[in-house]
Amino acid sequence: MIDSFGRRMRKLRVSLLDACNFRCTYCMPASATFSKLHDLLCPDEIGLIVSNLAKLGIEEVRLTGGEPTLRAELVEIVERLSEIPLKRLGLTTNGSELEKFIPALKNTKLQSINVSLDSLDSGLFKRLARYDGLAKVLSSIDHSIEAGFKVKINTVLMKQNMHELPAFIEFARERGIEIRFLELMKIGVAIDFFDQEFVPAGHLIHELRQIHKIKQVPVPHDSTAFKYQLDNGVMIGFIASETVPFCGSCSRLRLDSKGALRSCLMKENKMNLRGLSLEDYPEIITEVLKHKPYERVEKVTQPMYQIGG
Repeated sequence: MIDSFGRRMRKLRVSLLDACNFRCTYCMPASATFSKLHDLLCPDEIGLIVSNLAKLGIEEVRLTGGEPTLRAELVEIVERLSEIPLKRLGLTTNGSELEKFIPALKNTKLQSINVSLDSLDSGLFKRLARYDGLAKVLSSIDHSIEAGFKVKINTVLMKQNMHELPAFIEFARERGIEIRFLELMKIGVAIDFFDQEFVPAGHLIHELRQIHKIKQVPVPHDSTAFKYQLDNGVMIGFIASETVPFCGSCSRLRLDSKGALRSCLMKENKMNLRGLSLEDYPEIITEVLKHKPYERVEKVTQPMYQIGG
């Protein structure tokens, strides 16, 4: 799976559903509507599609949503994917319902868990997520670490939570985990307040240099993040999609919850793999890759939760 620019597709994001129990202000409207459960790919369909894509070059898979822990079959899906020879299997979650799955997930080949966490202050957390669940998220993080998973924190950087930078660094230091700051993206509802809330990663790096000695850490050429290590040992990653886009080296495809394959978070062109045999995949993938951008697309109006952030 190599496109016309020579980029080899080896990573796959798999959205298990578009539903979420949070209503994060940058991701979805408060009155969001979701797909019917019977329209979603079943565990066997997910396993078959991912297995076929692995035969064509996919090496790393990350499960997303919406919120993947809202799928009752989450463990079954992870078990099915654990049978596929992948180099890496991960999960991205808001953490609110994660804790109850941890004992079962320990017995699978799931290696990493990324937890979205935009504030350590319960009041601001509730305003941003429109959900009062900080304590549950923090408990899930700690139990995931105790269970031996590689845990990272994903924080969307905005003006209203930027003052928490020292608290986030201390939170990561205490737990020995990496924290990644994501630039706000021009996707869906976030377009409406982007200019008021956007903070470039470069500004945060400047702030960090005022209080820490930092050194850049090498990352793979197709990494979405660039990383620094602080003098206190904390590893910080930045996903600066707006100011330092990584499109030219992107190796990622996306499978939505109904079986449609798309080349990019910022492109709405997609083709369905549901019900197709492996022999049909090359033609579909070739067509999908024609729409994979080499340079940054300015914005996309479809809400993040429907794409599989």
